[in-house]
Amino acid sequence: MPVTQSGSQPLAILGGGPVGLTLALLLAKRSVASIVFDARTIEQARTDQRVLALSLGSLQTLRALVELPATALAPIRSVIVSSVGDFGRAVLDDDELGAETLGATIRYGDLVATLSAAAEANELITLRRPHKVVAVRQSPSSVEIEFENEQRISASLAISAEGFGHTGAASVSHAAVVADLELTGIGSDEAFERFTREGPLALLPLPSSTAATQRRALVWCMKTAEADRRIGLEDSAFIDELIAHFSENALRVVTLHARRRYPLHEQARDQLVEHRMVYLGNAAQTLHPVAGQGLNLGLRDGVALAEQIGFTHVEARDPVQALHRYAQSRRVDRAAIVALTRFAPAFFSTRFSPIALARSIGLTALAVVPKLRREFARLLMFGVRF
Repeated sequence: MPVTQSGSQPLAILGGGPVGLTLALLLAKRSVASIVFDARTIEQARTDQRVLALSLGSLQTLRALVELPATALAPIRSVIVSSVGDFGRAVLDDDELGAETLGATIRYGDLVATLSAAAEANELITLRRPHKVVAVRQSPSSVEIEFENEQRISASLAISAEGFGHTGAASVSHAAVVADLELTGIGSDEAFERFTREGPLALLPLPSSTAATQRRALVWCMKTAEADRRIGLEDSAFIDELIAHFSENALRVVTLHARRRYPLHEQARDQLVEHRMVYLGNAAQTLHPVAGQGLNLGLRDGVALAEQIGFTHVEARDPVQALHRYAQSRRVDRAAIVALTRFAPAFFSTRFSPIALARSIGLTALAVVPKLRREFARLLMFGVRF
């Protein structure tokens, strides 16, 4: 790539996951060219079977860019929030909110394949896979990016949109046990967020549920040692321990598939911008999976960044001039979601009686005060908006 003035160089997006690809498509809508680099091949990305929870706001963002495959989506129309051993149970429902849905789930590989196809078809986006970044060097007017094959390119901005933020060792004292389940005794399109003393436990809808059985993705957070123990259990023993954490007497697990463990890294950068380097998605913050907010926050960051860069493009200004306003615009939403995901698990896991009482009162308030319930649901669906 020839070196040009920084304002006319393409933007380099480091990370071809959902956040990086969505950002590239958002920029292209504003006539801004970008090059997306990812260390994995598209075939490797397609095999990633992690389940992603998309809020309604994220669905709206994505549907404006691509046609999401209906067969890969599982709608979430209600979320039942409860805590083991506490009174109070709140139900967030799409009918009450007047929304088409609260959100949906999709496999990581299915989402990346859809976004990649749209990016490949866009003349303003160049995809480079596999390209592993080994160094980023900044100068006053550009960024030089070096790859494992010793190739180098210059760009006006480098946007790191994947991987940890390299801010130090992240905590790995907790892990999530995930699995695919087929269950009976629950309603269609229902999701559960069940807080236990060990950590939050979520059941999220999966596609291909039937009238007889409902398919759900399990995300069960706990200390690493306990996760290791549960991974080693026989299926029947694991199911018994899972069911013991639910008060729904009719709930039954018919089948259990693909049980595995992921370490829970949590970190958040103090600064999203370093001159011509911008951190987005997991590179900016890696959140606890409670409430499924990580990807949704990253997509909202991408929307705001593309908007600010678009303004500079229209005015033929250096895109670096957009970054301060971008960082300022994301401060409140980011702080609120980071705090929610950081403190909610500890709040619900403690056995300290005054806090346990506060938990029950809070859940009861959500259950009986419609306005509070609606505002909480809107926070999860759209983040903090002004």
